[in-house]
Amino acid sequence: MWNRQPTGGLGGRLAEVIEGSRIALEHVTDALCGCGPCATSALPDAGKALYALRQAIDDQALAIEETRGASPAAAVPAIVVAAQVNADAEGVEGLARRLAEIAGSRAARPAMPADVQAVVSHMGRVCVDMMATAGNAGRSPRADTEARIAAAEAEVRGLRQRLDHRLLHDPRPVDADAALDASLACRYCAHCVELASSMARHAMLGAHAGQAGEGQDS
Repeated sequence: MWNRQPTGGLGGRLAEVIEGSRIALEHVTDALCGCGPCATSALPDAGKALYALRQAIDDQALAIEETRGASPAAAVPAIVVAAQVNADAEGVEGLARRLAEIAGSRAARPAMPADVQAVVSHMGRVCVDMMATAGNAGRSPRADTEARIAAAEAEVRGLRQRLDHRLLHDPRPVDADAALDASLACRYCAHCVELASSMARHAMLGAHAGQAGEGQDS
C-alpha cells in the first residue's frame, strides 16, 4: 500500500522509518529489560539500530523538503502523512536514546525489585507492539487499529498507576537509583506509545488516501 501513493518514494521511506523505530525500540527494551549477557549484547545492537533510524529520518526529511513546490495536489496527503510520521519518529529516537542510557547504566546500579522490573518489561513490550501496529496500519489498514491503539493506551495507564502505587505508597523499600530508573523508563516508554499511536493513525490515513487516489485514477 505504501508505494501506491502519488509520491511512492516517500511511502517507501515512511515504511522504513516506522520499521526502524520498531527495531530500535526492540533492541533498547531488550537491553533495559533483559538480564546477563543478553542485555549486554543488546546495547551495541541498539546503538546500530538508532544510527540506522537517524539516517532514515534524515533521508525522509530531505525527501519531504524536495516535494515543496514540485508536487501535484493529489500528493499532498502523502506528504503531510510523511512529515507527521517523521516528526513522531524523531521523538521516538530521542526517547529511545534516553532508554539506552538507562540500560547502559543499570549494571553498575542496584537491581530493580522483581515486581518493578516486571512493570518496566511489560511497558517495553507494549511500546514495541504499538510500533508494530503502526507499521501494519500503513501496509494493510485494519478495521481494529483504533481499538488496538485504545487498548495499548489503557494498558499504559494501568501500568503507570501500578508503578506509581509501588514506588509511592507501598511500604516495601526500593533503592533510589532503581526507583528513578524505573520511573523514567516507564515515562519514556509511555511517550513512545503515544508517538507510535500517532504514527499508526497517520499511516492509516495515508493508506486510505492512497486507496482514494487509486479510485480516482481508475
